[in-house]
Amino acid sequence: MDVQEAVAESSVSVENGEVKRDGRKQFQMGPGDVLEGKLIYDGSIHADGRVEGEIRVSGNIDVANGANVKALLEGSNVTLKGAVEGAVTARDKLTLGKNARVSGDIQVRRLQIDDGATLNGHVRMGDFEHQASGQ
Repeated sequence: MDVQEAVAESSVSVENGEVKRDGRKQFQMGPGDVLEGKLIYDGSIHADGRVEGEIRVSGNIDVANGANVKALLEGSNVTLKGAVEGAVTARDKLTLGKNARVSGDIQVRRLQIDDGATLNGHVRMGDFEHQASGQ
């Protein structure tokens, strides 16, 4: 498959302020955006601002470099590149980028830590029972 075919197959649409990539919902936060409270979302989230509270999503969580998060995070694949304080649960894989600073306990199936990332907390790896999201 060449590049043009790959681009043609990837469809992006915006409906009601919500980005849909290949039919999957994605909540986008910009660098100046602030989210305070609890977000339970059937999709993925990209956080590039300040988050305080709790985020539970069915899809993936991406915390951008420069983001400041003080929250409980739960998602399928979680990629952290900014500062995160709080418990993190990745039902599949947690990736800590080279600038990630994580302070809190993590529960993951798989873990990747890039050189330069810091993690302070307890790590629990392997298969685990999914916690009820409606807490």
